[in-house]
Amino acid sequence: MRRRGIAALAMIALTCAQPPATRAQEQPECAEGFALTPGLCLSTEVTVDGFANLRGGVRTGVAGIGQVWSDLDVDLGTLAGLEGWTGRASLIGILGRQPTPTLTGGLAPSSNIEAVSTVRLFEFWLDRSFGPHGSLRFGQLSADMEFATIESARTLVSGTFGWPVALGSTLPGGGPGYPLATPGVRVALGDPKDETGVRLAIYSGNPGGRHGIDTNPQDHNRYGVTFSTSGGIFYLGEAVTGAARPSETAPRPWVLKLGGWYHNGGFDSQRYASDGRPLADPASNGVPRRYGNNYGGYLVGEAVLWRDESESVLAFTRAFAQPGDRNEVALQIDGGVAWNGPFGRSSDTAALAVSWARVGKAGRGYDRDLLTFGTATPVRSHETLLEVNYDFAVEPDRLYVRPLMQVLFNPAAGAADERRSATTSLPDAVLVGLRAVARF
Repeated sequence: MRRRGIAALAMIALTCAQPPATRAQEQPECAEGFALTPGLCLSTEVTVDGFANLRGGVRTGVAGIGQVWSDLDVDLGTLAGLEGWTGRASLIGILGRQPTPTLTGGLAPSSNIEAVSTVRLFEFWLDRSFGPHGSLRFGQLSADMEFATIESARTLVSGTFGWPVALGSTLPGGGPGYPLATPGVRVALGDPKDETGVRLAIYSGNPGGRHGIDTNPQDHNRYGVTFSTSGGIFYLGEAVTGAARPSETAPRPWVLKLGGWYHNGGFDSQRYASDGRPLADPASNGVPRRYGNNYGGYLVGEAVLWRDESESVLAFTRAFAQPGDRNEVALQIDGGVAWNGPFGRSSDTAALAVSWARVGKAGRGYDRDLLTFGTATPVRSHETLLEVNYDFAVEPDRLYVRPLMQVLFNPAAGAADERRSATTSLPDAVLVGLRAVARF
């Protein structure tokens, strides 16, 4: 049934995305997709992932998930004479079995498309460009589309190389990152995308809305139309500098990004109760101490190590840090390399990357407190994810096939394996998979 559902999503995308031949010839070209009318462009991408967990994790087995992502981009200068104004509406359809909760049990998502099966509105915004001076964007936004991004990580499949575990596990509802966008405003000063500049943004504090403690935020905001304004305010800023691109399609020779964030909502202590006792102490009141805010910072670096006419080798690194007293993950470090144009195939990419996430001191202390008060449990430490893949261009810019392997060391940072034994950690997992991507 799931396979038929994924196939149906793909067929719908094919039907919707294919324009009449005469219209494609008459209308001007779009940056992506095709023109419905001058100034109105539709692009669609269909992604299907298949995974097999060979050993370890929660269980061995297979999982498949599919995604249809359509963007409707509007140039209001062409359509309505409003120069400098553009807009976007994104619609996402997801169907299938999520590999992370069902197979690996890790903190890092195995796939960057996995989410609750549904059809949802994602981003929905207007943008006013002021040329080289910057731009203003407002509406329903997703921070992971612009902040802490890595160009050389575009073919990596694990979600942690996009919206990182450090933020996704910390912020209410996972924060404004896939699959949940939220109302917000973003200001860009200068040109942070291609030269030097600054991005500043504010978002609604919880994209899931006012959901219950045991409710999945994705279920509560299942269709992306909650437009939540609950959960306080999430502030995010990023300064970017680097060298200009040698050509329109070439990567920037080097880029540095320095970012920071602040959230004015409430966050629970990872170790102590409101009465000052350890949460693991049966004599405590069991109510976590509440902090009135949260904050953190990050650094992103990316550089071209080598290039010629048809090949290039890029490397990247990221680091995220935040207080361990109110966040499960206190430190995350990523790094990787991407080889564009290997073996004489200019549209292929080979990638290797690793992500390391460490549980904070308070979280580790809570586990030790459990041991002290008589509950046998592993003490969490850190999780490491290694991914290697090869993106094979069957038809450049249209169809790609990407075999991959992920090895997850110490899944969930060594949390208890509840299915087998509450006193032992989840075993290391070895995941192999295949991604197919079609663009229209």
